[in-house]
Amino acid sequence: MCKRFELRAKKKHLFAFLVILGITVLISATARIYKDGTFVGFSQGDRYGYVKVEVTLKNDKIENVRIWEYDGLGIEKLPETYGKRFPTLFEMHKEMAKRIITKNTWDVDVYTGATTSSNKIREAVKFALERAKLQETKRKYFDGTFIGISDITARGYGIAWVTIKDDKITNVVLEETRPKTQDGKTVLDEAGRPVFELKPADYPWQAYHDAKREMPKRFIEKQSTKVDVYTSATSSSRNWIKAVERALEAASTK
Repeated sequence: MCKRFELRAKKKHLFAFLVILGITVLISATARIYKDGTFVGFSQGDRYGYVKVEVTLKNDKIENVRIWEYDGLGIEKLPETYGKRFPTLFEMHKEMAKRIITKNTWDVDVYTGATTSSNKIREAVKFALERAKLQETKRKYFDGTFIGISDITARGYGIAWVTIKDDKITNVVLEETRPKTQDGKTVLDEAGRPVFELKPADYPWQAYHDAKREMPKRFIEKQSTKVDVYTSATSSSRNWIKAVERALEAASTK
């Protein structure tokens, strides 16, 4: 009888322990805010460019932040190109990453002398953290204006500035670049990359200008990149479709 009673008591204690353990695990799980992993975020874009970040999270702690910054034409700023003109830029990246990891939040002080870039880093990290949340938002896109570019080729590439409000595309601005030349040769930057410039207002191809005006209307009307290319400006149209796709990817909450 005593042994049977002791066995029953042990089973009760084990059951109680498992219940408490389960409740503890459940509470711990529900208290979590973020998924573990590495999440990408993009800031809004303007004529000075935008920022991309990768934020690594584990147990709701920011373990690492990587930062890339791009100019107004969507070209990455490299130490070889911007480091000489703005030597503090990459120091600022390191310091902002350190502050964000230490404080475990995007909401940190801006770096003195680099307010615009600092705010873009803060916003990109904020958006990356939103993407990392266990409780996902019902919104498809973040509000704001986001930049996307098509694949870069020797002939140039397309650029799109896409403005979104309440999951609706409200405005699209399109441009296309061409390689910058001097004495008949393509100009290279300090990193050996071709330098591109926007096609001028007097670019001698009327279909290009017509397409540049028409394609934004199509994106807005369809609320999608599933639109027809513009006749006689097929290459530019395809570049812009790809650029808008990438701008929407940058704006996505998922």
